[in-house]
Amino acid sequence: MGRFTINGRIWRTLALAACRLVGLGLVGLALGGCTDSPEREAAVQSGKDPARLVLYNWEDYLGRDTLDLFQRATGIQVELRTYEDDEEMVGALLSGSLEADLIIMSESVAGELVRGRVLAPLNRDILPNLRHVDPETLTKLQVGGEGYKAPYLMGYTGVVVNTRHFDMPPDSWRVLWDQRLKGRVAMLDNPFEVIGAASMMLGHPLNPEPEHLEVVRDVLLVQRPLLLGYLHDTEILNRMASGELWAAQSYSNDALMAMEENPDLAFGFPQEGCTAWVDVFVVPVLTRNPEAAHAFINFVHGPEIMAEIASELWSATPNLAAREFMDPEVLESPVVHPPQSVRERCSYFGDFGSPESVNARMKLWAELLAGM
Repeated sequence: MGRFTINGRIWRTLALAACRLVGLGLVGLALGGCTDSPEREAAVQSGKDPARLVLYNWEDYLGRDTLDLFQRATGIQVELRTYEDDEEMVGALLSGSLEADLIIMSESVAGELVRGRVLAPLNRDILPNLRHVDPETLTKLQVGGEGYKAPYLMGYTGVVVNTRHFDMPPDSWRVLWDQRLKGRVAMLDNPFEVIGAASMMLGHPLNPEPEHLEVVRDVLLVQRPLLLGYLHDTEILNRMASGELWAAQSYSNDALMAMEENPDLAFGFPQEGCTAWVDVFVVPVLTRNPEAAHAFINFVHGPEIMAEIASELWSATPNLAAREFMDPEVLESPVVHPPQSVRERCSYFGDFGSPESVNARMKLWAELLAGM
């Protein structure tokens, strides 16, 4: 089965625009009173095309044949629009200028946008294939008892190292603070992942409260001179594969694809704790074609379709029935499906923590970037 190349992108950096709005308490205000406007509703209905679906997604984050198979099965033509800049995408969504019927995004960002009243609840009656999804995952994704988010793929954030140059196992965040790695180590270009890793290394939560940030700041300032940079995941993995980097913070599925390019790479789950993440499907309230959006979600959750996607992308899926059809190498990978002892020490971002914590972390992130 075909795989991603090392250049495949899975942009999981959290939407900074949404986070700033959340921190300032402005998400609801930005959309308050506009989602039920008769004029906006009329505009949506006037442009409806039942045979067309506008899908927003990160680049290279579907199976190779997914769109063709869906179009053949349903007759619905998919216009795929990719985005690299989450801030721009969320800003357009908040302003009502984004034309999209369905979006794939981070679960944490989606949760904030639900509270901002820009996402519509899903109709479970026309999503029968969600019966294949782990019930615990579906419950976790509910907001106020409503299902606004359908799960897509899942994974973890940990440490990837080049074993030719590193004799320590990648089982601690402290690997990324090793003085011997100066210029050979990198962190993700993601404030919540970077600050969360340092916080967990010190025994604090993934979403630290402001009173913990002073010590977190201190250790990140110690690390900063060692770094090649705060880099996008694609750049990290290209440099890991080439041997330029010896250790880095990484997403599990990206690391596994890089390990196909360079067998000397190894991925580890830090003992202090790591991030677990899930990406989701969401339907904007201004969708022109909610029926097509639901049809696509339901199609992807067909067990064989989901198995093909998860196998190609080296990702975990909460679709339990799909696992029967997955590539055995992917299914049995302890990185894709780690043991319970590992999963128990992983945390989800959830709602990022309190507004005060979000604002404090954004200020710390600006300080870190200013010194690079």
